[in-house]
Amino acid sequence: MAKEASSPSQTVAEVNACVSTSSGRRPAKETTFREWLVENQIGISVTILAMLLAVHNLYPSLRPYTAPFFQLSYYQPSKGVYIQGWDDIYYVIGSAIGFTAVRAIAIDWIFRPLARWAGLKKKKPSLRFAEQAWLLVYYGFFWSYGMYLWSHSYYWADWKAIWSKWPAREMDGLMKWYLLTQLSFWSQQILVINIEERRKDHYQMLTHHIITSTLLGSAYVYGFYNVSNVVLCLMDIVDFLLPAAKMLKYLGYEMCCNVAFGVFLVTWFIARHVLYLSLCWSIYKGVPQMVAYGCYSNATAEMYTTDGYPDRWMHLFYPFLDINGPICINRGIKWIFLSFLLFLQVLSLIWFGMIIRVAVGVLRTGNAEDTRSDDEDEEEVESEAPVNVVTGKERGGAVIADNSSSEPAWRRSNPPRTVRTRGRGRLLGDQSDRKELLGRIGCDKPT
Repeated sequence: MAKEASSPSQTVAEVNACVSTSSGRRPAKETTFREWLVENQIGISVTILAMLLAVHNLYPSLRPYTAPFFQLSYYQPSKGVYIQGWDDIYYVIGSAIGFTAVRAIAIDWIFRPLARWAGLKKKKPSLRFAEQAWLLVYYGFFWSYGMYLWSHSYYWADWKAIWSKWPAREMDGLMKWYLLTQLSFWSQQILVINIEERRKDHYQMLTHHIITSTLLGSAYVYGFYNVSNVVLCLMDIVDFLLPAAKMLKYLGYEMCCNVAFGVFLVTWFIARHVLYLSLCWSIYKGVPQMVAYGCYSNATAEMYTTDGYPDRWMHLFYPFLDINGPICINRGIKWIFLSFLLFLQVLSLIWFGMIIRVAVGVLRTGNAEDTRSDDEDEEEVESEAPVNVVTGKERGGAVIADNSSSEPAWRRSNPPRTVRTRGRGRLLGDQSDRKELLGRIGCDKPT
């Protein structure tokens, strides 16, 4: 049977396919494992949680193994408090999986449709708006929750009182849920920045998340609950205001964004470089005054030796190896904990320098601007002007198809394709290395 002659539109499609293949582009259907994880976050996390719930309900004999994923462990009914235990790790894992599902659902099913309804039609602006909306909800809730715990505590506005009851490692359910849930969030953030599209400040943010997770986990094991509560409150207030400013920018409220950015700038300085450093100083000076160096019994919280260095290194890991074993405090442990806090302060100072440069741009131009670290200039737009390399006409340097005689058939075989267009100029000048860390700072460019 004779082969039918190819139409001009079929020839165009074949040539375009050939060009795409020869240029080394990956076929549209081929995805990496990272992209697959991003696209299936909801399905994977919900499936895991559903399987755990099914096992928990269908097999009562296995509930001691599945319950720690969903509820707090080690409740002491005689005292009405909680203590620590290895099962807390399962709660952190279960909560991290839950955060993955909730975050993806909130972004894809709630905030992205809300962004499109608000007029953000392009892919990246709507995605960035949705991400900031999720952070606004998370930090807004947990900052309020943490401030409630702090303001109703015996160590409110008193740095020294933070250490008055250490090394007692008992806590109420509200504090335990708060600390473990925050730890699970930061652990989940490590996964998020590694599976989603990388930005130029990837390694800075990865370092920040690892240090924060390590600090929170170690502070929890050592019973530094009060310090963790205060540090998280001082950090979360900034992370709550920043998404609010960015969302205003995306929605086109330039003046409101600039005002919010100013509030964010002042709050950052007070919270992270005044109160935070004051807390670090109180740890340096107050710990020796409020807590005697030595080793304590976990069961009675009483000191049984004034020697804070019972061995060379292993005493550092006593609380990790045996939850009921001794816990020691000495200059070395104090400085290890303080070093983690000061390292976060160094990162904050670097970012604050970037914020100041954005603020200078606001004063000069009246507009807060941030260069996105993943090159948001290139937006995906739908173009209905396909390319015909056979019978096309040249227009503005591009070859445009002459399809006036058979437009319906031509469009069926040549659907609109995605092209990339360069965005408008940036408000703060050229892209330089000093802006690589601005991916999480300042107001984003208008859309």
